[in-house]
Amino acid sequence: MSILQSALTPLIRFIFRAFLSLLVIAVVLAAGRFLLDAGRGLRSSHADLQALTSANASVAAYREAMHSRVTARMTQARKETLEQIDLRIADVRVKHDKYVALMDRSPFSLPLVGPNQFAERISERFNSAVMAEMLGQELAYLQQLKGMIESGRAAAERDYKQAREKLLAGQQEWNNLNQVDVFRLKHPGLVGGELEKLRARLTRDQADYLRARKRYEDQVTSTSAKRPTFAVDQPALDAVTDDLTDRLEQARNAVTANWFARYVTPVIHVLPVAAAVLLSSFAAHFFIKLLFYYVLAPLAARRKPIQLEAPPAGQGVHASASAVSQDIHLAPGEELLVLPDFLQSSSTAAIKHTKLVLDWSCLWTSIISGMVMLTRVRTRSLDDHVVVSSDADAVSEIALVTIPFGAAMVFQPHGLVGVIYPSATPLKITRRWRLFSAHAWLTLQLRYLIFRGPVTLIVKGTRGVRVESAGQGRIISQFATLGFSSHLHYATVRSETFWPYYQNRTPLLQDKFDGPNGYYIYDETPRFGKRGGFFSRGLEGLTDAVLKVFGI
Repeated sequence: MSILQSALTPLIRFIFRAFLSLLVIAVVLAAGRFLLDAGRGLRSSHADLQALTSANASVAAYREAMHSRVTARMTQARKETLEQIDLRIADVRVKHDKYVALMDRSPFSLPLVGPNQFAERISERFNSAVMAEMLGQELAYLQQLKGMIESGRAAAERDYKQAREKLLAGQQEWNNLNQVDVFRLKHPGLVGGELEKLRARLTRDQADYLRARKRYEDQVTSTSAKRPTFAVDQPALDAVTDDLTDRLEQARNAVTANWFARYVTPVIHVLPVAAAVLLSSFAAHFFIKLLFYYVLAPLAARRKPIQLEAPPAGQGVHASASAVSQDIHLAPGEELLVLPDFLQSSSTAAIKHTKLVLDWSCLWTSIISGMVMLTRVRTRSLDDHVVVSSDADAVSEIALVTIPFGAAMVFQPHGLVGVIYPSATPLKITRRWRLFSAHAWLTLQLRYLIFRGPVTLIVKGTRGVRVESAGQGRIISQFATLGFSSHLHYATVRSETFWPYYQNRTPLLQDKFDGPNGYYIYDETPRFGKRGGFFSRGLEGLTDAVLKVFGI
């Protein structure tokens, strides 16, 4: 059974991995196709929207221009004769029929064309519709004018004929009464009275005839200002372009409803601004780096070095080679304060207690640096020993740095594991501030913690801790420095090359130590402060900067 199981297990695992791979590939392909379709749909909707927007603007401009032209022509037509209006009607009817035929062609039918040609086709179609509608309104107005003129001319002609007939009848009657006949000879008084009345009536009829003839002649050549003013029927024109307006609104809705446009298009729109901001930040970062490297750093390098204390009269420090673990023999009257994680083994006879902080005079420094809840160890004999080593970090090494009485060393507590000091002599840590030093401000270390002997510092470092003599001048990476003798001349010098500094691979400044009988301590593979620039490290970078300001 176990043999069969061992044979089937690889096969089952292979099938399971293949199935998962197939599933992942299918999901990726489906997602890619979905995104591709969404992108194509968005591109098509954008193209339609752009074409329809362009066509709508073109049609609106064309409509406005035609409105002005037709209104001007109809204003002129109000002053024209019937014959001139007849000529206009014939011309307008031909043009109207032509544009009606053009507007019957749909711009949305095959064959398909490109966006520019599509917009032109839409504009031509709706321009033809607008023109047909305008010509139709123009034709209706001209026909209205013609009807009014013909009606007025017919009425004037009827009045003119009636007045003429009446005048002719009166003249005939006058002629009849004016003839010399027997009745006139027999009744001269009666005929004379009738002639006078007839003469007065003829005078009136002749005046009426002249007025009627004048009205008729005026109607024939009439340019009367009483004719109605032409007004474009705007609702009818709007109805002509309703289809275009509806399609434009549909295209807008299609773009708005597309999720790709909803979430990706705003990002695309702000990409130029984002690119400008990014390039500006790159440029600002570059020029700030140039300023620090070529201006501020050389100025600081020429400033007076920092010397915290005068040279001691006694001997200097002594250090053991770093190792993964250190076997510590405590002399009578000595005690060890060490972090519990680094206390690997101890004698059963050793006396152990808990000490809350490293130094009550530096309470906050002890808390922030992690030197709290320490284990205090005392041994009863020289044969008892304590082994100190890291339980959590396989690459950490431990070194013992002995500071004799009268000597002092600046040290950053973040590299401290524990201390060994005489029980009768309390641990002495003093503080020195340098607020008016360019070196201090450029390195952002304004406070220095000084450990005074006699004390032995138990120091941790990645892959090793080194203690070297300053001699006639030594330069070391600022990231690596853990401590130095308090009487040394401490200064900063600029990094040799610009590009590694610009890429945050090396710091702007390196530590320089100079002076006799002095030593400095550094981590062979430093981690503290090498996690990138301030903005890339965020709160962690801010914490590191604050710790460095206070020398922790």
